[in-house]
Amino acid sequence: MNLLAASLCAVATSVLLGILLGFLHGALNASIAMQSLLGGCAVGLLAWWLGRGQAPLPRPSRWGWVSIAFFGLFSLRAFLWLIFQDGDDLCVLSPNNLGDMALHLTFINYFTNGAPFWPDSPIFSAGKLTYAAGMDIFNSLLSLAGVDLTRGLIWTGLLGAFATGFALLRWGGAFTVAAFLFSGGLAGLACAASGPDLPFFRDYQSEWAWKNLPLAILVTQRGFLFALPAGLLLLGSWRARLFGRDGWRLPFAGELLLYASMPAFHLHTFLVLSFMLAAFFVAHQPARARIAGLVAAAFIPATALAYLSVGMFKTNAEPLWQDMTQFENPPARPAIDSLGWQPGWMVNDRTTAEVWDSFAEQHPAMSRFAAHGKFLIFWLGNFGLLPLLLVPLLLAVLRPVLPRGPTPALGWILCAVVIVITPLLGAWTSYQKETFGDLLMGNTASPELRSVAVALLVLAAVVGGILLHRLNARDFGLRWILFAWASLTVLDGLFALFRIFDSSFPLLRANAAPLILATFIFAALLWRISRQSGALVWPAASVAAALFLFFLCCNIRFTNWDWDNTKLMLWAYLIIMPILWEAVILHWRVQTRATVCVLLFFSGFLSLLGGIDDRHHGYSITRLSTVESVSAAVRKIPVTQPFAAQPNYNHPLLLSGRKTVMGYEGHLGSHGIQFANVADDLDALMLGFPDWRLRAARLGVRYLFYGPGERETWPNSYESWRLSATVIASGEWGQLFDLETPPVPLEER
Repeated sequence: MNLLAASLCAVATSVLLGILLGFLHGALNASIAMQSLLGGCAVGLLAWWLGRGQAPLPRPSRWGWVSIAFFGLFSLRAFLWLIFQDGDDLCVLSPNNLGDMALHLTFINYFTNGAPFWPDSPIFSAGKLTYAAGMDIFNSLLSLAGVDLTRGLIWTGLLGAFATGFALLRWGGAFTVAAFLFSGGLAGLACAASGPDLPFFRDYQSEWAWKNLPLAILVTQRGFLFALPAGLLLLGSWRARLFGRDGWRLPFAGELLLYASMPAFHLHTFLVLSFMLAAFFVAHQPARARIAGLVAAAFIPATALAYLSVGMFKTNAEPLWQDMTQFENPPARPAIDSLGWQPGWMVNDRTTAEVWDSFAEQHPAMSRFAAHGKFLIFWLGNFGLLPLLLVPLLLAVLRPVLPRGPTPALGWILCAVVIVITPLLGAWTSYQKETFGDLLMGNTASPELRSVAVALLVLAAVVGGILLHRLNARDFGLRWILFAWASLTVLDGLFALFRIFDSSFPLLRANAAPLILATFIFAALLWRISRQSGALVWPAASVAAALFLFFLCCNIRFTNWDWDNTKLMLWAYLIIMPILWEAVILHWRVQTRATVCVLLFFSGFLSLLGGIDDRHHGYSITRLSTVESVSAAVRKIPVTQPFAAQPNYNHPLLLSGRKTVMGYEGHLGSHGIQFANVADDLDALMLGFPDWRLRAARLGVRYLFYGPGERETWPNSYESWRLSATVIASGEWGQLFDLETPPVPLEER
């Protein structure tokens, strides 16, 4: 554990030094790379020396060794063939990694080529780089120090994967390692109905929302190679230091370094760790001073790194002036397109609809239960028995901290109510589209009548709740329902009041009610937990915070791509798993434990093997000869110059580490970049419209790349710029034009 912590501290220090020296000297170079890596090694050795005195951790159990063996085999297969050369083709093992690996190659080569700090985005030249590029910066440091890029990617992947497996084992034992490796629901049961032409082992989760985590997260999302082991190490250290549990503890300086540097590697993980610290601060009074000290010490460096990772609030292009009246007050850049309201997460995704349609076609009488059918298919297909296991988990961790804890009967009744009511709410159009006030009173009511009625309802609910509470009546939670109803109506009134002063202020949505109620319940639970002490606080506070985080992700979209919420939900899943095993499953009979584990992990086991078996021989990203030729053609052009070219993930300019007007639209959208106006100007330029010079000036482009990809994207281009620009390089890969240098007349050649 000490070696793992020291290695992570070394990587974090190297990247932080690289960023600092990059700003001081303008860009990365070989000298900076050597200084950064040597500085990281020095800090790593110091961390190892300071942590050597701690007692060694107990040896893994038999099942622990089995889980590590599975994790090791997966890591060797997935990362030894992470990226490789097949003749003239540069390939990846997983088709899921085609776009992601191409993007990382772009970033690494971009930094290696000397991009000025903090650089413009290579995939959107009009904005700053919007990415937590810590691992890519680390690989660029290795490349500048003389390490082959492909080997550097393979070895960082292998070491990061092994570190993740070891951290998972120490965090939650063999059960948590298996939960990460074999994550999945009941989708794998489709193997029983597979035809003879389909393989038994295949990635059944690839089309579902909750995919197999190693294949979808660890292999493709390089930031997790640092974020997963570092985050688990921090959570384990906080569990021991703040709550007095057994376990290995990081020194304060180590906690500060890993936590403060996390925004440079993975913003989602930093958000989760900060959220958990806030929950621990509220729930555990003895730990508040230590948490406040850690957050205060990390605030400035973490804020600075987060500021860089979100593109310094310069993600999008500067808007064009519409008229001269904006000269004194020019319009600001558009904000990043990230947060959004999306109740149900991906419950209406295509896969769920296809499974239900297939079932309903065979059983037409069930079509009336479409809402409930899709709801069950989504949750059981993605998560299997896990949602049902949350009932005994909540009972186990909350009953000791509540004076009159919930009974098992009440827990299962509430679970049944959620299963029955939630699909109905999802299918209720008024609930989904209207505000809370309109749904409450009807949108035909006058504002005055609505206000009076709401006030009377609030008064009645408050009076009824107080009477029930003072009489100590056994009301089965009715008093809390009345208090919640009163709180919602008051909140709706406040939103309406704010709207009087600012017409852009939104009204309270009706479908926001569950999240608001969940927030009230979460706050009340933390307050109740804070009155306890000892061993009861850790599991109760962790489970409450993790489940609230998961529910938050089921209502709010944190990036422009729905699936990206998985990067937050993953942490809720990993936080819950060790407590689920210790508080619930471990107390059952061996036969019951085995059955539950098979149902939880069977689908993920099939998917994992199906994603790395011998049917996968590699998928080509690009031809190396093309990239080398394009790199040679643009070598004398400054790295700050953007190119007009086809927006594609594997364009040779991008893989050469050069900046284009636009990259792959899927990457732009997932980074929250608004690119519609830039795309229009790029289309007009590449099509050779009469105003192509104006479009090039708007885009800030001097060089235009025109090759096979461009001909395919713009087959009807007039190519008007050929008459007014100079071809400065050409080959089988295409032609490179200088739009600002006219061609030499024939008589002067």
